[in-house]
Amino acid sequence: MKKYIFLLFVLTNFLAHSQFGGMRNQRQRQMPQTPREAPKPNYQVEKYLGIVVYDIEKAMKKSGVKTSSDVGKQFSSTLKKYNSKIRDIRRINSFTLKSTKEMVENFQVTVQKTGDYSDKTKIDKIMVDNLKPISETLKTEDIALDKKIRSLLSDKQYKKWIKYNKKLYKIFPNPKK
Repeated sequence: MKKYIFLLFVLTNFLAHSQFGGMRNQRQRQMPQTPREAPKPNYQVEKYLGIVVYDIEKAMKKSGVKTSSDVGKQFSSTLKKYNSKIRDIRRINSFTLKSTKEMVENFQVTVQKTGDYSDKTKIDKIMVDNLKPISETLKTEDIALDKKIRSLLSDKQYKKWIKYNKKLYKIFPNPKK
């Protein structure tokens, strides 16, 4: 009989604590919430354009090319030349890239503050007009790299190369099947 009374006592205390004690804890946990600042925009113009500087070791590993072979040495030199050309393009057009990035980020900040998207099409058009010559230059470099890589690698290695580039958000033509 004592065990039943003790069990009843424990269960009622448990129920009372879960009903009333929990409410007391909720009141204490509720704190006035301060408005959080919106994250600062970080627009990546280079990612938008598809500017990629390859890590040669990783590219060789991902595409299945051995560094000691003749194909590996040609592959490595091709990527070195491509990387230097891309760095030159990026350096020459650094002012355009930087100003476009600042323009888009400033627009994003004003949108976060006001919620007004009315100038989005105008900003997009200006951005496309600024970046179109750079994009065309990059496209010609990418096509030249693709031709060179396609002639160097076997079909299997080339498919791996395309797969690696897709992970880098770089779009090449699909390999012929």
